[in-house]
Amino acid sequence: NLRIMKLTIRKAMLSQTRSKTAEELRQYSEKVCEAIEKNEKFQKAQTILAFWSLPDEVNTHELIQKWTGKKTFLLPKVVGDMLELRAFTDENSMVVGEFGIQEPVGPIFTDYASIDLCIIPGLAFDKSGGRMGRGKGFYDRFLPKTHGYKMGICFPWQIVPKIDCAPWDIPMDEVVSCRF
Repeated sequence: NLRIMKLTIRKAMLSQTRSKTAEELRQYSEKVCEAIEKNEKFQKAQTILAFWSLPDEVNTHELIQKWTGKKTFLLPKVVGDMLELRAFTDENSMVVGEFGIQEPVGPIFTDYASIDLCIIPGLAFDKSGGRMGRGKGFYDRFLPKTHGYKMGICFPWQIVPKIDCAPWDIPMDEVVSCRF
């Protein structure tokens, strides 16, 4: 059963992440962000859909802050069962949203065609770009609206041999992580 398999993988991934210290997660995050910065798709991108990370995700805060001004970062805001995008200006223009996630304030961004790169979180990925999120389907509903290159990012233990994806699960073009 697909649901049970996904639940099992989600629990295993969260458990592995929680077994790491804050310092270990910081070091892994730094390495993943270095790999993103070296990636040609990131270097060429001007408008980037990213995410303001939760404590159990690759920390994107410094990456976004470092490149804001040189690139436009769009961050999602949860509205009902959809994602709305808003431009990131600085950390002070963020408010805590529906799921305890920091979300940007400001005008809604709808020029989806201008998005060059989508940096997407996930609890698990496989080598062929299969992605498993937290199970709410926000990104799977949003990503068809843009033709931006889809880059999944994760900690190295979140890459699994195979994720059985449903037809509506949007695959990534590439998964970026780091070595142990």
